[in-house]
Amino acid sequence: MNRQASLVLLNPLLGIAHPIMATLTLKIPDALDAALEAASTRRHISKSAVVRAALEEALAQEGKAADAAAVWVATWRGCLSGPEEASPDDERLRHILNKHLR
Repeated sequence: MNRQASLVLLNPLLGIAHPIMATLTLKIPDALDAALEAASTRRHISKSAVVRAALEEALAQEGKAADAAAVWVATWRGCLSGPEEASPDDERLRHILNKHLR
């Protein structure tokens, strides 16, 4: 991955600044490519921009779910009775959080 993503590449002919970005290549099914093409056309942006926006949103949602799980564990830690308190590595706790925090 390009560690210099904050650098800007200037296009002196057009007077446009472009952030330097890493390149990602992936294979997608034809149906997904068609949907991506349609979204690109509808939004008047490149397919790359559509993918970047979708990926940023998906990762943000994933982060919110992880934060919500941490808050839930911190809130209830020590409040539940049982033979032993669940640790963050407890498989049962992980299952419950994955099931209910989607």
